[in-house]
Amino acid sequence: MASVEKRVRSSRTAWVARWRDPSGRTLTRSFVKRSEADDYLDGIRHSLRSGAYVDPYAGRITVGEWSQRWLAAQGHLKTSTRARYEGIVNRQVAPRWERVPLTAVRHADVAGWVAELALAPATVRYVHRVFSLLLDLAVRDGRLASNPANGVRLPRVEPAEKRFLTHQQVRDLADAAGPHATAILTLAYCGLRWGELAALRVSRLDLMRRRLTVAEAVTEVRGHLTWGTPKSHQYRSVPVPRFLLDDLAALVAGRAPEDLVFVTSSGAVLRNLNFRR
Repeated sequence: MASVEKRVRSSRTAWVARWRDPSGRTLTRSFVKRSEADDYLDGIRHSLRSGAYVDPYAGRITVGEWSQRWLAAQGHLKTSTRARYEGIVNRQVAPRWERVPLTAVRHADVAGWVAELALAPATVRYVHRVFSLLLDLAVRDGRLASNPANGVRLPRVEPAEKRFLTHQQVRDLADAAGPHATAILTLAYCGLRWGELAALRVSRLDLMRRRLTVAEAVTEVRGHLTWGTPKSHQYRSVPVPRFLLDDLAALVAGRAPEDLVFVTSSGAVLRNLNFRR
């Protein structure tokens, strides 16, 4: 049942729209004019009939609070991905939207915010994606009727020209890497990502068959190493060039199956950041 009733308090008149939501709760909202209450209630009736009803009070939660709930629900993500999402929420989303209620987020405002982001096109698209994902959850949770970030025009990403090293350049790079020359050659000729190389264990190196198995990866997140599956979440078998066999055999001689193939001089895990300095 839905109705509009007149209420007079302290010589002030208000028109109260009253209705029941799908769970049976009685909700109300006051208006100065009867026509405003009638129009609002017509919208409520229509949304109830069409199945598009959204609790008008559920969306009062701020984007800042909702983003933290959304982040807490991302336990299925890799640690590194979740850290990137959290960084975007804290650095790009929060400064603009932290105190804004979910229901006050408008499509035009999102479009304007995206246009003003002083970031590379690919980064702008990534920031928009994160914001859109947290709003998608608000829609599924019944706090928004639709996602105001949908349909926002995003900057075009121009594909960067790829640079491929020649065999001589790879060799020069390996020579410059000193004791890590074999690691450089393995990266170049086996197509491993850095985290896959750093996590490669002796047991996954089959020199007789000239194959290695990529089954694990390690990433550094805020100074801590996180172990997990490769980026594709799938194992893969990779051929090893013949000219690498002797170097790899010498590298793993005397090591246990669970030992890492590539380590620092002190036996520690190779960290990507150390090679970027």
